[in-house]
Amino acid sequence: MRAALFLLLAGCTPVAALLDPPLAQLARWETATPAEIAAEPVVCPPGHAACARLHTRRAEACMGLAMASRAPGAACPATREHLPCAVQSFAAARAPVPNPVLAANEAQARLCLAELMAPAAGAAEAVQAATAIAESSPQRVPLLAARAALIAARPGAGHDSQRCAATLTGLRIAPPGSREAADLARRRASIPDCGETP
Repeated sequence: MRAALFLLLAGCTPVAALLDPPLAQLARWETATPAEIAAEPVVCPPGHAACARLHTRRAEACMGLAMASRAPGAACPATREHLPCAVQSFAAARAPVPNPVLAANEAQARLCLAELMAPAAGAAEAVQAATAIAESSPQRVPLLAARAALIAARPGAGHDSQRCAATLTGLRIAPPGSREAADLARRRASIPDCGETP
């Protein structure tokens, strides 16, 4: 790896690519556009020192491209393009070492993807986001968990009792005065016999 790094610094990229493809990919991405990075899968053997950085760069590129299509004030884009790439890449980037920022970004990508799925599939994706939400920084957990609850409580996501339980759980954790808290209150009112306890 040191020899490859020396060759990269010396400008011998073709030789370095043969000796250490992950480092060569990382160097190539220094001047690549987000679209170019998103289109190129990470090639990195397990345990290589460059893997986490490569996955992070690709995750950020995919998430940036996805979020660029958001409407003003929207939390998520209107299409799923680039979201699966962001989910996969954030998960891979934080696999070696826990990282609250990457975990929160993975959770956000999963929840945005879930919103664009059919209700039952979206609820399943929200469950997949639970681990990432739990490992996010404490200040981001309430909002992410409330968004996950909203997805799990959508009509068609499950039985009314399950939707009610998700709504009440979300209301307990949602930041007071947030849009999510208001949406959860409206969702609760729309579910028959949704009382104070699940």
